[in-house]
Amino acid sequence: MSNNNDVLQGEDFSHTVSAQYNSQASADQAVQRLIQSAQLAPHQIKVVQPHDPHMGHKVEPDDKGIARTLVKSHTVLGLGGLVLGLLLATVLVLFGPPVTRSSPLMTFIALGFICPIFGLIIAGAVSLRPDHDVLLEKTRTATDEGHWTVIAHCTDTEQQAQVKQTINHSAQTL
Repeated sequence: MSNNNDVLQGEDFSHTVSAQYNSQASADQAVQRLIQSAQLAPHQIKVVQPHDPHMGHKVEPDDKGIARTLVKSHTVLGLGGLVLGLLLATVLVLFGPPVTRSSPLMTFIALGFICPIFGLIIAGAVSLRPDHDVLLEKTRTATDEGHWTVIAHCTDTEQQAQVKQTINHSAQTL
């Protein structure tokens, strides 16, 4: 179960840092530094080895959290769009131009339909997590080229910054 209290995100570890290494020994050293210096729990760290058949699961291990994010973001932003549309329609019917005051039903129908659609589009962008595409592509390239990738799944931005600081000097690329 998610312990995440974010209104839109349902993932336990929504922040990720990766670092690429030339050898397993240097990747293992990075893992030890993350556990000791950054106080990351071992389950938050995944190592993708060259040609790893489980790369996808190691990069995105929280399938249920992603599903929660889909549901939460679409529900909140869809309903938020509906409420915003109805409030905007009310204002336009009461104080707006003559066309909205003369046809209040059509104003409510139009804005009650269009605003939730915009909310759902924004929810789709939140759910897609385009920031993870770069991580996936860099990890795929590294594993194809025979490199090890250490992936740290962080709970928040503070932990993410601490992880970056811990492994920054040892990584071939971040």
